[in-house]
Amino acid sequence: MLHYALKTGIRHFDTAQGYGNGESEQFTGQQLKRFSKSIPRSELTIATKIMAKGPLQVRKDVETSLRRLCTDYIDILYLHWPSSTVPLAPIMDALAEITETDMVMTIGLSNFPLPLLQSFRTYPIGYYQMPCNLLWTRGLEQTLLYCKENKIKTVGYSPLGLGLLNGNHEASPLDGRKDFYCYAPESYPLYKALYGKLWDLSCKKRCSIAQIALVWALGQGFDSVLLGARNKTQLQQNLASRDLRLSGVEMHELSVLAGKLASSAPISQDNIFNHRW
Repeated sequence: MLHYALKTGIRHFDTAQGYGNGESEQFTGQQLKRFSKSIPRSELTIATKIMAKGPLQVRKDVETSLRRLCTDYIDILYLHWPSSTVPLAPIMDALAEITETDMVMTIGLSNFPLPLLQSFRTYPIGYYQMPCNLLWTRGLEQTLLYCKENKIKTVGYSPLGLGLLNGNHEASPLDGRKDFYCYAPESYPLYKALYGKLWDLSCKKRCSIAQIALVWALGQGFDSVLLGARNKTQLQQNLASRDLRLSGVEMHELSVLAGKLASSAPISQDNIFNHRW
């Protein structure tokens, strides 16, 4: 599938040390290396993420990622999640320092609430990564505006809402996602209303629910949106969404329904996973 992605012109690849305990980095690096003769490294954007373990661990983690990714440098190095137990300022100092080497081109933050992102405005943050889907729009508009004003490029992930917007999960899935907030009693009717609108639009446009969700995500103003797929067919369907169009009214209707759903989540929840950092 990665080979097909390259053939279709995709050049931005995103992974993390925490994905599969490093296996994702290793697989990505090995597969991209196979195309090194036909696709110059300079044409690729390789992004990965590390966790907040402490400033002394930053360089070690970078060296590990470089080895797994089979590359001499990382284009974007994200701090994957904030932490309330590990001081972040020393880690940010270490990240800023490593951009002065040849190992990392630029740094970014992922999943940081807007107030925390703003508190690190003095650091050379080039990218910010956050969810980009109809299931979690809390703080979306304000965060995109802040990043634009401060020349931080935005990368949206999970446009299909952890797979819950692919047309197969109107009912609660049988895995860890069953505890997702949209299935809570106070949220589920709002989720059903959103799902119903997606269904109506998919029938009207003669496409899948997932493609409607992707069209909405692509229209939110992110600099890049990451598309995940398990096979070539899914990737083809995802890419086909680029040729679909929703009217301004249709986009607004989806945004309103998404906003109502996000407002039903606990006020203390600041991320789509309800991750307690």
